[in-house]
Amino acid sequence: MPRLPPLPDLDWPDAENRAAPFAREHGDVYFSGEGLSEKRAVFLAGCGLPEAWSGREHFTVGELGFGTGLNLLVLWDLWRRHRPSPTARLDYLTFEGALIAKADAATIHAPWPELAALSQQLLASWPDRARGFQRIHLSDGLTLTIVIDDIAAALPQARASADAWFLDGFAPSKNPAMWAAETLAHVARLSAPDARAATYTVAGDVRRNLQAAGFTLAKMPGHGRKKERLEARLTAHRPAPGKPPKRIAIIGAGVAGACAAHAFVRRGCDVAIFDRANAPGAGASGNPLALVMPRLDAADGPTARALIEAWLYARRFYPTLGPNAAQSLDAIHLPAARRNSCVPPSCLPTRRWTKRCFSHPTKASAISAPSLFARTLLSPA
Repeated sequence: MPRLPPLPDLDWPDAENRAAPFAREHGDVYFSGEGLSEKRAVFLAGCGLPEAWSGREHFTVGELGFGTGLNLLVLWDLWRRHRPSPTARLDYLTFEGALIAKADAATIHAPWPELAALSQQLLASWPDRARGFQRIHLSDGLTLTIVIDDIAAALPQARASADAWFLDGFAPSKNPAMWAAETLAHVARLSAPDARAATYTVAGDVRRNLQAAGFTLAKMPGHGRKKERLEARLTAHRPAPGKPPKRIAIIGAGVAGACAAHAFVRRGCDVAIFDRANAPGAGASGNPLALVMPRLDAADGPTARALIEAWLYARRFYPTLGPNAAQSLDAIHLPAARRNSCVPPSCLPTRRWTKRCFSHPTKASAISAPSLFARTLLSPA
């Protein structure tokens, strides 16, 4: 399997069809009609939103088929207007096999100025073209987790307890893997008790596979040219998910401990940090400068992917801490041994790669004064 996920082969419609592109590989459009009204009717109303998250401090939506990102935008817009509380969190877990390029997504979003502000935020943090998990923190307590890979490989790796599902793959006749029995069984596995699901299709195989996975179905009036759509509720017995801990103790107030504390606080936890020093970053994190750079492995595997996923997260995370927290720079990565003398550029997309095998430039981040960085993370809001 190629290290980089494929780019979708798009065919752009005429002005009458607005910005709904056609995926040549699957022979299907990304959405039909006006777009937003369909998504609001099929997915938001189909999953009982916003009423379903009323009074909740944490709500999780799963999605099969990230596509253009419009489902996320209409959900985000609804969340901003009906957020249960200023501290409520919304997790959005989505799966995509071929990520649309950022420039194409901008073209697709353009016809809807009412979503322009949210689109700009999403495009500014658009996922990278790399297989695996990427976590992106947006505003309003919204966290996007996108898994880029073939659906059969991606779903077994996921762990979640989703309260609602947007089943939005290409038509079952065009993309059967997205609607297979194994796929929808994983949807049930990743669902909370009484989870809801919604989709535009009422195809027989989809209905049978959802029922086999433990969902009870209801055909509802369709939207636009579609006569019917489907709503589902998970009625099979599911053990209630365990409550995550709310009080966390961390030993060590260096960069690692500060990052861990920051992540738990983001999740609404009470965190206590213990360190023998009198201030954060007093040990190894007291160095005047730190360099963070990826390790790129030629072979694909769990370790290689984890390193890339951590690097992609770090690139987004460090700059959010302030203008002086980290600076991006180009570094020359020289091979440590002859066996590593030619790391293929397919490992990770970067803006520039030399054609010479013995070295390649890669983006790195320099953290200014790691001890100050740790104190910044641990400062009260």
